[in-house]
Amino acid sequence: DACLGAIVWFLIGFGFAYGDSADGGFIGTGASSFAIHPADWESSYTSEGYDWAGWFFQWTFAAAAATIVSGGVAERCALGAYLVYSVVITGFIYPVVVHWIWDTEGFMSAFNSANALYGGCIDFAGSGVVHMTGGVAALMGAIFLGPRIG
Repeated sequence: DACLGAIVWFLIGFGFAYGDSADGGFIGTGASSFAIHPADWESSYTSEGYDWAGWFFQWTFAAAAATIVSGGVAERCALGAYLVYSVVITGFIYPVVVHWIWDTEGFMSAFNSANALYGGCIDFAGSGVVHMTGGVAALMGAIFLGPRIG
């Protein structure tokens, strides 16, 4: 799930999570944050490597949210179904929650000075975004699959 998640996070997840300054409060839409954008190949954009380091740092959190699910559905889920689940989490579900809370344009972000909902959500070290997203997804998977047999 980490390898497939990295590809999905690169192609669409990071763009949905962070977008650009013209995003709405729900999801990132800025073309410059999605994969294979022309700016990725300009030396002024990536010369210091901060963009790639930021992408990698955020991918580790996306991978953690996806791997939390594996413990909740262990021994009860087919591999193909789990990989589809991981793609959906890293490509859409987790990036939307990240955009809400960590992006400056998110409607629940404490960094959004214009439209934050009730002053914004303060997330300490990813506990709310990463672990809540992974935990709720694991709970839904466990409820859907039922108890372990045997």
